[in-house]
Amino acid sequence: MLHPMRLILWLGLVMTVTVAVIVSIGRSPALDGPQSPGPDRPLRVGYAIEAPYAFRDPGGGLQGEAVDMMRAALRRIGRPEPVWIHAEFGALMHELDMGRIDAIASGLFITPERAARLAFSRPTAAVQPGLLVAAGNPLGLHSLADVVGDARTRLCVLEQSVEQDMARRAGLPDSRLRTRTSAAGCLTELQQGAVQAMMLSVPSLRWMVRQLEQQARSISQARAQPLPELAQPFWVSSGPDGAAIGYPALAFRRGDRLRDEIDAALAAYIGSPEHLQRVSVYGFDEGLIAPVRGEPLAGLRGTATR
Repeated sequence: MLHPMRLILWLGLVMTVTVAVIVSIGRSPALDGPQSPGPDRPLRVGYAIEAPYAFRDPGGGLQGEAVDMMRAALRRIGRPEPVWIHAEFGALMHELDMGRIDAIASGLFITPERAARLAFSRPTAAVQPGLLVAAGNPLGLHSLADVVGDARTRLCVLEQSVEQDMARRAGLPDSRLRTRTSAAGCLTELQQGAVQAMMLSVPSLRWMVRQLEQQARSISQARAQPLPELAQPFWVSSGPDGAAIGYPALAFRRGDRLRDEIDAALAAYIGSPEHLQRVSVYGFDEGLIAPVRGEPLAGLRGTATR
């Protein structure tokens, strides 16, 4: 039979080990995940297809604003071209959590909820959400309040996007809110009349309209259909003060020291002539870059939109 004092010590040891095991099991990989591979091994970088942040060109090459930002930063710290891993937009953070990728370069926008889970770089641009509607904007949609207030209007957004949260916060019922895993899926819904609008960041919608215009020029006028257009103006809430600013950035596991190296490289790159020339092909002008030039993560103002 154990002496009472020894029994107390033994029970205390058991409880300490048990608590340690429970804490270890319960840790989020995003908080205590592995460090990125060493400088001689390529990173595994996750992306989702959404132009102009990440997309495949006609030759199959991966291009886009987010892709170029990651490449530029890696070159500056002496890292090789990463291994690019495709995932649906809504799965990217889970893939990072699970350690199947080391970083995200996909126009993922900073939000307080995501920042509690991931380690973001400084923002690479400052953009607003836009609304794509049928030609002529027949329902006169210029704000989320207009969308919510018109019972005829169904809205499409990306699954697990901030636009989805915005629409719900504005009071749009789920019965009128469609979610898709890709921007192309939402565009198809709009073109087929299943929804009357889709909401996404303005650079994405401008790119989409430009691609549609290029396709239209390649077919005869007899077969051409009226093209969707951006609602002008558009506010998240009513009036000019209802604009929302969103900040895309690169994302890493929390605690990964590579994030700091990448961020330092971006600080020297963002706003440089090389940077402005490169991203201009994706529709990012100096007006989208100037607000974040030299702006660290802590200096953000506004509301994320993706």
